[in-house]
Amino acid sequence: MGLTLKPLINYRNKVNKSGLYPIHLRVTIDSKQDYYTVKMPEKGIPLADWSGKEDAWVKNTNIYAFEINKEITRTKKIVTDLNKQLFDQGKKLTFYHVDKAFDFKGNRLIFNDYFKNYMKNPPPTVHLTDVTWEKYSGFIKHLDNFNPKIRFDEIDLEMVARIKSYMANQRGRKGTLMAPATVKSYFDKFRVVLEYAAKRDLLLDIKQVESFFEEITIMVPSKEEGLHLEIVEIQKIRNVELDDRYPSEERDRDLFLFQIYTGYYYNDLKILQRKNIRKDFEHGYYIISERDKNGNAAIIPLFKFPYATHIIEKYQHPDPESKYLFPESIFVDPQAYNRNLKVIAKKAGVHREISNKIGRHTNAQMWIRFGAERPVLSKMMGHGVESTTSNYYKVNILEVIEGTKDANFEKLGI
Repeated sequence: MGLTLKPLINYRNKVNKSGLYPIHLRVTIDSKQDYYTVKMPEKGIPLADWSGKEDAWVKNTNIYAFEINKEITRTKKIVTDLNKQLFDQGKKLTFYHVDKAFDFKGNRLIFNDYFKNYMKNPPPTVHLTDVTWEKYSGFIKHLDNFNPKIRFDEIDLEMVARIKSYMANQRGRKGTLMAPATVKSYFDKFRVVLEYAAKRDLLLDIKQVESFFEEITIMVPSKEEGLHLEIVEIQKIRNVELDDRYPSEERDRDLFLFQIYTGYYYNDLKILQRKNIRKDFEHGYYIISERDKNGNAAIIPLFKFPYATHIIEKYQHPDPESKYLFPESIFVDPQAYNRNLKVIAKKAGVHREISNKIGRHTNAQMWIRFGAERPVLSKMMGHGVESTTSNYYKVNILEVIEGTKDANFEKLGI
């Protein structure tokens, strides 16, 4: 069995405003890796204080160099001693043993505790966005209500079926039964963690886990056709007369239009960075960026929508040093946003169920309706399987200008 240990600083390659970065011990067992936090007197150290040299990882320029280097050595010794102990017992070291020796909270054999630790310390390859976190958090809340202490040795086909049945009968925030799509999104997180526990820690048989979800499925009705606004409905929303006493209505109307122009979800607008907004000298504003959800490059010709310029210039962050295009203050809870959209739609005479998600669907259908070419639409939407770098090489503003030349939204007044 191969065991290697390597102390690393800032292994996730994040940029911290404080300039201080944590240190982790990378543990590799049979080509599989995980990272364990090294305890330090402060939140971290500057990158410049890291040498990476054996037994002197932190330079003496750091006042805590001795303490931190000693802690790294101690952390490594825990793993090596554990490995030797298990070897002498004729057993194999697994991450189960390493977790137990370090910072696992709760009972390692209780699935609920395992699930919460997965959320707290996800695998290095897993990035839990705010939306994904809500799904994991929603599932574990329901599971704890079902049974707060489910042992791994209790999980079988019958147990999984009972959990599915329980979830399907739970009510959401509105007091109605959760939609099948919501139940499935929660149930999918259940499967992810079960499979992880089986593959990584051998707490279950992976073939059995896979068979559970082959036999127990959640049917989600196909999305109904027409899950987008028609041009006449966009015109009504664009031209609706709103009450000046409620400026939040105009703000949310404008943000919704910006969703339609960009194909972004509401949460995407919150993290849209100023550096991603470019201005072509001939045509005007466009966006070039990586979509947060899938990491694929996207390029969006905002110049096709004159009102987009007004939105950018009206709502952009007042601090020119801010990396974000829009200030956090203009955003509200998504539920409140959706409620405002319903009020706006009613005032505009749009008789359709409306929410922030419909903006992205409308964007795609609108481009298709006015002749945008498929490869260009794919790049505007951020679709594709190639790496981010490769996509940037292949996406360019001239291609988008040419591929959308027949789409003229200005004359439509939207």
